Formats: sequence, structure tokens, C-alpha cells
Amino acid sequence: MAIERADVLPRPHLFTVEEYFAFEERSEFKHEFIDGVIYDWGDIDPDAPAHPDYVPGYPMPHLFTVEEYLAFEHESERKHEFIDGIIYDMTGGTFNHSRVKVRMTFALELQLSGSNYTVCNSDMRVEISEGRHVYPDLSVVYGAAQLRDDETTLLNPILVVEVLSPTTADYDRSAKLRYYQSLPSLRGYLIVDQYGVRIDAYTRADGGWHWQSYSSIDKVIPLEMIGCQLPLSEIYRGIEFSDE
Repeated sequence: MAIERADVLPRPHLFTVEEYFAFEERSEFKHEFIDGVIYDWGDIDPDAPAHPDYVPGYPMPHLFTVEEYLAFEHESERKHEFIDGIIYDMTGGTFNHSRVKVRMTFALELQLSGSNYTVCNSDMRVEISEGRHVYPDLSVVYGAAQLRDDETTLLNPILVVEVLSPTTADYDRSAKLRYYQSLPSLRGYLIVDQYGVRIDAYTRADGGWHWQSYSSIDKVIPLEMIGCQLPLSEIYRGIEFSDE
């Protein structure tokens, strides 16, 4: 069985030799290491899932368990997402990306302060399923947060936000959109542009998901799932866009 990986997903993480040695020390099995890729050692199990980058005649790239991913993430200085056994790098943000994310966090925190809603930043990992863990730029949870993995993984966000980056825009609009929509607790997903005034709002209502795009600075997004409104003028205040 092969695991399908969409072209829009980020590139898999290339391991350093130090990361390989740390992984090998924890593992019960032996693995080979070539040019940043960890390979399973020994004969290929025909009944095991196949890595999408497998080349016939070569060793099988290792598909990580969630336990292996969490152990790696605990020791890493950077954040990585985990989809179907593959660890993916998260790209760094631009100045506008950072400013827009701060504006979004401030706008929601200001309205939700003192309520039963809690705003979390991009340090909070979200579990889509056991084999899929992602880091939204911002998430909101209602009431008691359901957490696991030493309270580093959130299970029940009601709203998530992604600020687009050039390398992940297609991922955020396609595969990641489907991942988020599969979460039973989620009622809203906002995709925020950093290169112009535009926010795409996906909201769950009447048994399905509905899309609305907002691209005027005077527009206000109704976020009924958290009982507040989001003026685009607040999100993009002071943000300068390049003419390129």
C-alpha cells in the first residue's frame, strides 16, 4: 500500500547526522543514512505501507511513527508538521507574515478576553488524527482545552488561522483545508493573505462548509462560532504591501 503525498505538501525534512544518530539511539531497529534521508535497513516488508518517495531497487525511506515524530520534535529547535509518517519542515515567516499574525492575535484576544474562549499562538500543535499533526498560525478553543503529549497538542480547536506564505499557500488552500475540515470540533478556518487585503473564511453550518472571501479593507468578517467580528481594517492596519 502506498501513501499518497500531494504535490502541494512541503518538502520532507532532511536530517542532520546528529539528528540521525539521536534517532538511531532511540530506535529498536537499524537504519541507514544517506544525504539527509533515513532509510529502513533490511528486506522490505511487502505488506508495510510504502513511502511515496520509494524508488524500486533502493532501500525504503523510513515512515515515522507518531511517537518517533514527537520525540524528534521535543528535541528540535524548529517546528515540523507530521503527515502520514513523514516529517515536514515549516518555513520561516516574512516581516508581513509576522505583523499580520500579531494583528490577528491581538484583534481576537481583545474581543475574547474574559470569555470562555482562549486564543493560542503558533506554538500550539493541533492533532488532526493520530497520524497528522500541524501547527496553525493561530487557534481558538472554547471551554476546556483537550490536550495530550504533555499539553503540547490541542485536540479541540473551534477556529484556526493560517497566514499564507509563498511556499505553503497551495498546501494551506487544499490539503490542509481538508485536514482542518475533518476535525469534529472545528467551526471556522481563516486563510489570511500577507501580500494584499484578502481573507478567505470557511465556516461550518447546516451540516456543511461554506466559503466567503473578503478583499476590501472596510469589510468585517462575522465569526459567529466565537461570538465576535473581525474588521479587516484592524488586521491590515499599518501593513505595507510590495508593488512587486
